[in-house]
Amino acid sequence: MLLVAAALRAPLLAGGQIDYDEGVYWQSLRSLAAGHQLFASVYSSQPPAFLLTLMPAYLLLGGTIVAARITVLVVALLGIAAAGRAVWLLAGPAAGLLAAALVAADPLLFRQSVTLQADGPAIAFGLVAVAAAAEARRHPGRPAVLLAVGAGAVLAVAVLTKLLAAAAFPAVIVLLVAPPMTAPSAIRLLGAAALGCVGAVAGLLLPFIGVWSDLWAQAVGFHLGARSVGLGGLDAPTYLTELPIAALGAVGFLIALWRAPLLAATGAAWTLATTLILLVQHPLWPHHAVALAAPLALLGGAVAIWLTPSPGFAGYSPDPPPPKAGFAGTPGAGERLRRPAAVGFAVLLLAAPVTSAAYVRTQQEPDAKVEPAVSALRASTAPGDLVISDDQFATALAGRSTPPELVDTSLVRVKSGDLTVDELMVMAERWHVRAVLLRTDRLAAVPGLQAWLEQHFPKSMHLGTVGTLYLR
Repeated sequence: MLLVAAALRAPLLAGGQIDYDEGVYWQSLRSLAAGHQLFASVYSSQPPAFLLTLMPAYLLLGGTIVAARITVLVVALLGIAAAGRAVWLLAGPAAGLLAAALVAADPLLFRQSVTLQADGPAIAFGLVAVAAAAEARRHPGRPAVLLAVGAGAVLAVAVLTKLLAAAAFPAVIVLLVAPPMTAPSAIRLLGAAALGCVGAVAGLLLPFIGVWSDLWAQAVGFHLGARSVGLGGLDAPTYLTELPIAALGAVGFLIALWRAPLLAATGAAWTLATTLILLVQHPLWPHHAVALAAPLALLGGAVAIWLTPSPGFAGYSPDPPPPKAGFAGTPGAGERLRRPAAVGFAVLLLAAPVTSAAYVRTQQEPDAKVEPAVSALRASTAPGDLVISDDQFATALAGRSTPPELVDTSLVRVKSGDLTVDELMVMAERWHVRAVLLRTDRLAAVPGLQAWLEQHFPKSMHLGTVGTLYLR
């Protein structure tokens, strides 16, 4: 399953931009590779774990978009395996395999497994933490404590990758304290998990103690200030593509209540916590819904309990008494219905990731669309020149970097007042910016920008329908 998942995703790693955030993170990596310090000069609206996780492979593999996305894919594969292992332990092998298949096939989880964005890795780390907590229940003494420490540490990494992953905390707690765990054992495991969590937080945040105020302002304060901005919202494609996982999650929850109650409690705790966070999250973007898809996939795994009954599975209850003669024609009709249902479900699972791969491919920006901007930048600027842009991905494709404070010029940052024309002017002079590339409506929304451009960047090149390049 992991080999198929990797094979379907690999061709997408070198493709065009999937989400605006990809350019932001790519430029952030370029700035970090150039020696600029995160938060002190490199702006980041996310905690530090995501960029720090990406850096080794990015530097090792040459600083390309593939080098940036490869870590996202590897972490996603870990998440698929972790989902399968967690549900395997809670409801049996068939349920575990189905849960892993759902995580691998869901369109939104698929998209976030190849997109240079923090959401997918954060949720995958959350799945690893849940799997470690489930594993801790199976071992006595020291191994259980070490697994609990690992669960807490990985969960901290998840939250410091994207705060949205905090919704996995209740699921981990349920696994560490639920019966038949004794009170002393539960307390010991919770303490171990807390120790791992604190240790990981300290390891990730202490290096930034000198810029703590900047970290807080960018990763927390910015989001609080942006709540008043009238942007975002889930769209119809997100609802439609996630309906299957929602339906399977609901059915699986009902089955798990009957046959695997600990899985039901774990999935429900994560789902409810995520729902509450999404209800208060603003602006809310479609990619945030990936946080809900993961626990629904775990619950959906319980559907396999009905499709492939076997009393030997761990956490599996024996089949109920056979139906009375006359039900659906004969006493064995229920069992005979399970077999074609299982075959049909397997066919769907094989087809779903292929469909998801095609869906993600349609969301990637075609090379032909971005090529005029990339060619104009390469022809008009030198490799060391810095560029202010509202399309950081195109700028990186051209081999050019942005000022570290301007790796993110999102519309949320502009509309919330976090980025003004005065700041752009100061940064343009400080970094001796050579060009300004406008390809979207983000920087165009900055009041006074056009007048400043006409004064300081009088030479303009219209790139047809793909924007304008302004030069000093």
